[in-house]
Amino acid sequence: MNIKCYTTELVGKTEFRFFSEGKNGRFEMRISFEQLSHNFYNLAFGLWDTSLFAIEDSVELRNGDMDKILGTVATAVMSFLESNLSASIAASGRTLPGKYAVRTRKYQMGISRNLSELNAVYNVYGFRAVKNENNEISGTWPYGWKGEWEKFQVGSNYDAFLINLK
Repeated sequence: MNIKCYTTELVGKTEFRFFSEGKNGRFEMRISFEQLSHNFYNLAFGLWDTSLFAIEDSVELRNGDMDKILGTVATAVMSFLESNLSASIAASGRTLPGKYAVRTRKYQMGISRNLSELNAVYNVYGFRAVKNENNEISGTWPYGWKGEWEKFQVGSNYDAFLINLK
């Protein structure tokens, strides 16, 4: 895959650091693989909050480099899977309606664009969550959601994604 990305630095066993550089400045970003159970990880990424020493995933940088940031995250996912052959990585964008739903859609578009190449090496799944009458997902990600995983299909809408090596 020909993906533009930033250079990353491993800053912990399961955490990468890189810098977003764009029209609003230079920002430290982090990608973290949080182990939820044996060989099952949740992907988190976002702006690094130096006062809290935590990833702030609700900040919108609008730095003009979203595709490069997502390319960096995708590259880190592939690198992590190469080092952790039995791992499965799950990810979900924010699921609140409005501006946060854009993240999940952006992830889905990136997967769709590269699916044929991804399918050569990886199993890629999409999760369809059960929603209430207000079209909202009940529970907290990832264990509180009800729904089904299915093989990722271009043109389908998903609420979360899972990837592992074949």
